[in-house]
Amino acid sequence: MLNSYQKFRQKIGERRVLTQEPLSKYSSFRIGGPSDLFYRAQTRNEIIDAVRLAYQLKIPFFVIGGGTNLLISDLGFRGLIIKNDTSNIKIIGIKGSNKVSVKNNKVITRQIYIECDSGVPVNRLVRFALDQSIGGLEMFIGQPGTVGGAVYINAHNVKSGSYFSDHMTGAKILHQNGREEEVDKEYFHFGYDNSILQKNKKLVLSVILKLETGNKNELWEQAHKTLEYRQKTQPYGVYTSGCTFRNIALSDAMRLSTPEYTCSAGYLIDAVGLKGVSVGAAKFSEHHANFIINSKDAQASDVLELIKKAKEKVKNKFGVDLTEEIVMVGF
Repeated sequence: MLNSYQKFRQKIGERRVLTQEPLSKYSSFRIGGPSDLFYRAQTRNEIIDAVRLAYQLKIPFFVIGGGTNLLISDLGFRGLIIKNDTSNIKIIGIKGSNKVSVKNNKVITRQIYIECDSGVPVNRLVRFALDQSIGGLEMFIGQPGTVGGAVYINAHNVKSGSYFSDHMTGAKILHQNGREEEVDKEYFHFGYDNSILQKNKKLVLSVILKLETGNKNELWEQAHKTLEYRQKTQPYGVYTSGCTFRNIALSDAMRLSTPEYTCSAGYLIDAVGLKGVSVGAAKFSEHHANFIINSKDAQASDVLELIKKAKEKVKNKFGVDLTEEIVMVGF
């Protein structure tokens, strides 16, 4: 295996491929051991070349974006971590005229098509759109992570009921062997916190979004309201990977008669008395129980113990199986 590592570094460039790089630096949890190899890919072609070479050399690899939804093993990752730092955003098409039309009681002037690399932070994409007076994504302002992660998990805004995939028309993806493919939106089989990528392990290179022009001031006003609500209802300025568990099914919420039939996993975690509970330096947030916080120097094992406690207690009290939303790496 060491010979394969050497070949990879020689082919890509020894200065660009780090060894034994601590992965905690690239996780919003600030948790994770070292990776055997670590490579920052700045363009789509660099991702493609790295994946193809890793496949040929039979080196296990994993691609990360913003690291906002990951729990990385304390032992790190045996193989190659590719950090997706692709950054291109461009308007590729405009449909319609300057004449105002009405659709579903909403004033529309033009439809705008944007192609965006998967490594672009969602927040940067939203701000790009707003600055261009383009609406549709304002409910995702402040969303952590990258566009690729948003597609993988089908990121959503619970309050508005909107999904990132609502605005997608297609994407360019990469197979594990490095083969490129263009697919339409239907390929992903999007659902709540779900996409086909979670099963087939293919990678998103870029996405095509269909958006609409709007009033810049009104769009920014909505964005600011969204950001204020996010900061009031979620932990802010702490080390966390976001929601630990997916929300429960509506059928379970109705069976349990939760308040207003909330599907919040955080409600159940709070109800079994785990809000604020710690294991080591990891604890369930007192602000929102579905968030686990690294309060100082938590280990992945601490987080796993909290996850185990929550699943057991919620199952015993409510008969509900909680499912992790966070992605495990290196376990």
